[in-house]
Amino acid sequence: MTALDISGWIAHWAQWSPGKTALRFEGRCVSYAELARGVQRAAAWLGGRGVSPGDRVAYLGPNCPELLELLFACAGTGAIFVPLNARMPAAELSVFVAATRPRLVVAEAGFRDLALASAGEDRVAAFGSGPEAFAGGTALRRPPDPDPDPAAPVLILFTSGTTGRPKGATFTQENLTFNALNVITAFGLTGADEILTAVPMFHSGGLFIHTTPGLCAGATVTIHREFDAGLLLADVPRYRVTLLACVPAMTAALAAHPAWDRADLSSLRSVLTGSTVVPRGAVEPWQRRGVPVMQGYGSTEACPVATSLPPGSPGELALTAGKPLLYHRVRIVDAAGTDVAAGEPGEVWIRGRSVMQGYWENAQATREAFRDGWFRNGDLGLFDEQGYLHVIDRIKDIIIVGSSNVYPSDVEAVLAECADIREAAVVGRRDDGLGEVPVACVVPVPGRSLTRDQVLALFDGRLASYKHPRDVIFLDALPRNAAGKVQKAILRDLGLRSLD
Repeated sequence: MTALDISGWIAHWAQWSPGKTALRFEGRCVSYAELARGVQRAAAWLGGRGVSPGDRVAYLGPNCPELLELLFACAGTGAIFVPLNARMPAAELSVFVAATRPRLVVAEAGFRDLALASAGEDRVAAFGSGPEAFAGGTALRRPPDPDPDPAAPVLILFTSGTTGRPKGATFTQENLTFNALNVITAFGLTGADEILTAVPMFHSGGLFIHTTPGLCAGATVTIHREFDAGLLLADVPRYRVTLLACVPAMTAALAAHPAWDRADLSSLRSVLTGSTVVPRGAVEPWQRRGVPVMQGYGSTEACPVATSLPPGSPGELALTAGKPLLYHRVRIVDAAGTDVAAGEPGEVWIRGRSVMQGYWENAQATREAFRDGWFRNGDLGLFDEQGYLHVIDRIKDIIIVGSSNVYPSDVEAVLAECADIREAAVVGRRDDGLGEVPVACVVPVPGRSLTRDQVLALFDGRLASYKHPRDVIFLDALPRNAAGKVQKAILRDLGLRSLD
């Protein structure tokens, strides 16, 4: 077994410390030996359902140990794991199923009906959570490759929405291995760490920030099915949690919880937060409680953290994006791709062995995303004289709600279907809790009556709730430049003024 096959991490610790707890989940403890057996059962279960190397295996369900068993089972047998966003309705999920054409859609029992509506009965298999979730598998059709290709894809995570062609960031065994090494070195992660994962693991932050690196290092990971502020505040002292990833929206909910002020947070040696631009509200509550907090910056495509605040940095630097991790290089360049001087803004480019292989079956998007081997992250930033990265704004037209990307075109497509709307555009508005929220700028058809509530109701059952606009601005016309393009900067200003 080689470390470039990430299932080798679990096999190693099953031999090295078999009785040590690898995962905790809803009162159940899973040792590394038990996790290794679970991975083997899952691999046999997949093989018995016809999954072969190169086949995609989609997953629909909550955070749970079985999600990780499937990931490592795919890694060991050459299949490609595709975790789907469990918050999406069937109409939206079906787009991602169509894009990857999975051999099998594996659904937790509570998500079976949604999986059937998204993928059809012929390729859906449901499981019940527990130590025998994948019992009854047949002998493996193909034994694990003793020398796997490190460039073979093992995971697809989607970064875009439902209009146009969804972009699936495709990661190799090597990408995940070097991400683990990045995190281990940046955060000093060891087998002694206690990790708590409440960020969804269909999201790169849930999988990549601490969870899979923690299992690479032989640490213990407590998994929450979904984020619950009260449960998180209880489990941090219960398990003496040392490492936690917490997006800005989670911090807002925690700080507002009645148990926040009395919760024992003394075990936490690091809380990592992140968004394109991290608001003060995501940092200051932790600092007031004396908990070290740092920002991690990157993107799904960067797997996902490319920079972070070095441990021991002064607290006032927590709002910077820190410095590049060991196996990442970061540049700030001008429009010609030339490095700019410290203090000057430019586009953030990233290079490293954990940066994605490319977008699944989308050569054009892959070509556009890279230049000379550098991934163009699409954000505006600068390095200060001390080498700390400051992220200023986005170049790409993305709204980040909590930790989730929202493409305005997804939301605009729903508005375009309404017969009472002549034209519409969607922009982001700053939000203390979520970082940003979508706002719909709508031009009604002359003579038609349209209310705010009617516009907001258009999204029910169409898009995931975090993509729904939080407000509607009615206009006589959208502002456009001489080329006829909508001037979204003006719309963003209108959205902010509407709060006054």
